[in-house]
Amino acid sequence: MKRLFSFLSLILCFQSFAQIPAGYYNGTGSLSCEALKTQLYTIVSTGHTAQSYSALWTQYPISDIMPRPTGSSGSANVIWDIYSYKPATGTANYYFTPTTNQCGTYNSEGDCYNREHSFPSSWFNDEAPSYTDYNHIFPTDGYVNNRRSNYRYGEVATATYTSTNGSKLGSSSFAGITGTVFEPIDEYKGDVARAYLYMVTRYQNRLSTWSGYNTDGALTLTSTAFPGVNVSYLKLMLKWNNQDPVSAKEIARNNGTYNFQNNRNPFIDSPQYVARIWNSSCPGLSALPIGIAYFSGKLNGNKINLNWETFSEVNFKHFEVERSVNGINYATIAIVKAKGVGSYDLTDNIEALKGRRLYYRLKQVDNDGSFTYSEVFTVHVPLNIAFAVYPNPAKDFIKLQLNNNSIDKINVEITDIAGKAFINQEYSVSNGLVAISTSNLQSGNYLIKAIINGETYYKKIVVVK
Repeated sequence: MKRLFSFLSLILCFQSFAQIPAGYYNGTGSLSCEALKTQLYTIVSTGHTAQSYSALWTQYPISDIMPRPTGSSGSANVIWDIYSYKPATGTANYYFTPTTNQCGTYNSEGDCYNREHSFPSSWFNDEAPSYTDYNHIFPTDGYVNNRRSNYRYGEVATATYTSTNGSKLGSSSFAGITGTVFEPIDEYKGDVARAYLYMVTRYQNRLSTWSGYNTDGALTLTSTAFPGVNVSYLKLMLKWNNQDPVSAKEIARNNGTYNFQNNRNPFIDSPQYVARIWNSSCPGLSALPIGIAYFSGKLNGNKINLNWETFSEVNFKHFEVERSVNGINYATIAIVKAKGVGSYDLTDNIEALKGRRLYYRLKQVDNDGSFTYSEVFTVHVPLNIAFAVYPNPAKDFIKLQLNNNSIDKINVEITDIAGKAFINQEYSVSNGLVAISTSNLQSGNYLIKAIINGETYYKKIVVVK
């Protein structure tokens, strides 16, 4: 972590590090809810000087760089890519040289970086000036950006793809959000949440049109300026904003944004604006939870790890955790006593429920016996939950994504349909991933046998040359 802090200090030295302009947020002091959101809209849109899309390339080497980590050779600075860089270790599997490694075309991770609309451009039909608004367009790995596509950000229950730093694509685990979502690592969740909240504020006058452009976008937006975000997605954005506070990286980038296009992200400058605009006392937001801040869960091997957090527990007695296999009939699997405002967790063993879709909800019981329910989240438990394989069909390589990140070695055998073995060896596991070359395999059907913790699992793959 010390190395990370030194990186951040150096990065801040590279920036002009301007302070918030005097009087920039005048008129916001006593406002809240819709009135505050509208005042911020006026502030950040009035001075906004839209730049060209190509100009983003020239800004990234100014506001989206970090010193090249020790041990790698090349340019003095590298692009800060949120889908490959690992803040906990201060390293990445690869680094992008500013300008030189712009996309371009790409076939795999590490080929090049491009301009990612964290708020996908299909959600607003490539409309100007949002299409070139630096506040939400990050330089990211082109291949990972392509895998994310125009899916919503969310929390993943079962991953179908995982980037080298742990960003995931897969089914949603967050109550009230269904379908495929993309989850950045924890260190950048606040970054993308604040960029999203900026977009629904800066362009609140366009939401009535945007809410009809794209299915995934429509699932996050309201057609009215306030609240701008549907309640289920708002809960997730509020959670991420709270759990990942504003970083020095964001501050430096926000200062660069002001120099580039003459406006700022107010939720980076003053994170308290988020709670002042979106809370349960605001008109139309009474559905925001007063007790349960969020409820989610993740598949981990033969278990579901449930977790939730409360911010109000007045006259509260306990939670009854309920599970269903059809989304209609629920049974209580555990009772969790109140412990005061904070985080809760519970592990559910689902060994006997493989191959089924499970539904979970919380029954919040007060001392007088009255109760309310949380929203429901759902997750499919595959028959073989040990690992996933991609790409499939494959060409030159495959990756095995293990559901248990604690495993460090596995034995893998790959045979053709006649049983002839082409690969049979032990592999080291890194962050739940195993990469295997298939360059020597001919086109055809193959069977993967993986021995994990003494258990044998199988997957079929197709190789196409």
